[in-house]
Amino acid sequence: MAATRIIVRKSIFSLELVCEDGTETFRIAIGLNPDGGDKISEGDSRTPEGEFRIVSIEESSEWEHEGVRSYGPHFLRLDCPPWEGIGIHGTDDPDSVGTRASRGCIRMRDEDLERLVPRVKIGTVVRILP
Repeated sequence: MAATRIIVRKSIFSLELVCEDGTETFRIAIGLNPDGGDKISEGDSRTPEGEFRIVSIEESSEWEHEGVRSYGPHFLRLDCPPWEGIGIHGTDDPDSVGTRASRGCIRMRDEDLERLVPRVKIGTVVRILP
């Protein structure tokens, strides 16, 4: 049986959780750079493309960005060298889902993230496609 994995399709703002009991698709937000391309440099607001792994699942409900609690309940940190701080997380702005809105991370609605987290683990493969 194939291991649980995540496939992100940036072009259609979707995250697919593929596991033994089927596939579930969620809407996401990606990096706000208008070209939607692969990450080139730190601060370019692009979401990296490639195959990565979840290296930690962190409780992030108290985390702040520019004085706002904006990461939702969890942060699934990805190992995607040379980039640091890239992950899958919730959002304080659910209307941003389905758009280019992040600094490079993958945003989900908090309730969708709560459905995802119990079904993945450290080591789960995350493939991010254009």
